[in-house]
Amino acid sequence: MKISKKVLALIILASGIIGFLVVLPVHYALEETSGEKFCVVCHEMDPMVIAYSSDVHSGKGKSGVRAKCVDCHIPHDNLAKYVLVKAKNGLMEGYIHFFKDPEAIDWHKNREKREHFVFDNGCVSCHTNLVDNKLTSAQARKMHAHYQSLLNTDKQLTCASCHAEVGHS
Repeated sequence: MKISKKVLALIILASGIIGFLVVLPVHYALEETSGEKFCVVCHEMDPMVIAYSSDVHSGKGKSGVRAKCVDCHIPHDNLAKYVLVKAKNGLMEGYIHFFKDPEAIDWHKNREKREHFVFDNGCVSCHTNLVDNKLTSAQARKMHAHYQSLLNTDKQLTCASCHAEVGHS
């Protein structure tokens, strides 16, 4: 069966329109559910939001750059993992909000597991020049070089291993 060029062009055009109509609302939904105003509706994290509001990542720094919750707390290495972790976190926090006692959350104990909740690919998407940044101290450049030397080894560190107070001091 031979498909004419007109039919093929029509199929391609229709597929493009359908793809656009599917991708656009998904993109919009991901954007609208990525900031602290949305996240705190079910995520029981008032202490974290209060601490974030005075942190340099809240836009209070010299650059005025503002990180969203998902910039640090959702992996950015691929879209499928991003959506999966975002959905899993949302369901888990919604469950805690509606069926558990949010007041019983031990925030200090949770901070001990910070390496599980902070993803390096979010950090390095903004902090791209860790090793050669002349605005940081020689010791900081040395430690960041050490961090990079341990990547993909059994001694690998995460950004949160050393930067325990970042985002929520």
